[in-house]
Amino acid sequence: MSAINFRLPQSAQPFLNQAISAGCVGVIAHSTFFINNFRMNKGLAYEYKVLEIVAQKINSGHFGLVPSQVKIEHKPSYYSRDREKNIIFDVSIEVFMLDADDPYFVWIWECKNYNKKVPVDDVEEFHSKLTQIGASRAKGSIITPKGFDEGAFNFARSKGIGLWRYVPPGDPVCVMNDYQEPHDSDIIRGLTTPETSGLRAFGIGLYYGMTCNGKFVVDPLKWVLAELINEIPRSSL
Repeated sequence: MSAINFRLPQSAQPFLNQAISAGCVGVIAHSTFFINNFRMNKGLAYEYKVLEIVAQKINSGHFGLVPSQVKIEHKPSYYSRDREKNIIFDVSIEVFMLDADDPYFVWIWECKNYNKKVPVDDVEEFHSKLTQIGASRAKGSIITPKGFDEGAFNFARSKGIGLWRYVPPGDPVCVMNDYQEPHDSDIIRGLTTPETSGLRAFGIGLYYGMTCNGKFVVDPLKWVLAELINEIPRSSL
């Protein structure tokens, strides 16, 4: 299986060189080395962690995609006719049909590593950017560790923007393990309540998600499958 095309920004090259010198091999090792061994701003570290998880899953075949036909990019840019220049995002996943030069599907992620809930203004700005680059070919999702305020949640739900709350391992949490099937109300609470104390983890971990079409999930694999695989014709895999 070919390794996934995973491109880091030019600013990360010095760190990459040091990682190679230290004996780290492979894309995942590189990103883990950055996170664990260098002092980076918390937003960048969170973005790299998200990239690491997605690249691992695609390379291991969890999503049923051919790694050589998928490109994950950090700080990608897409052209806006309104601005007459490119707009830079945090993360993108592009999926290509065999031997195609242009992606069939683009999924853009914004990573908001805030110590508070994401406000509605941020979601409105993200929606505006997606519209400028052609929302018909791109899905958009926002990932954060603290959740979303009520206005942000409602706006995202009405505009088809996916939301995902991912609390990285090692963060202080106090949850009730619960293996029962989650109700939508449990997941909405997880998406909109910043404090983790008392949130139901459902035996999977601290994940709460809403897909772009408004479905609620707590399993990261099901979330990505719902957003990514269903958009791609089987002939492209």
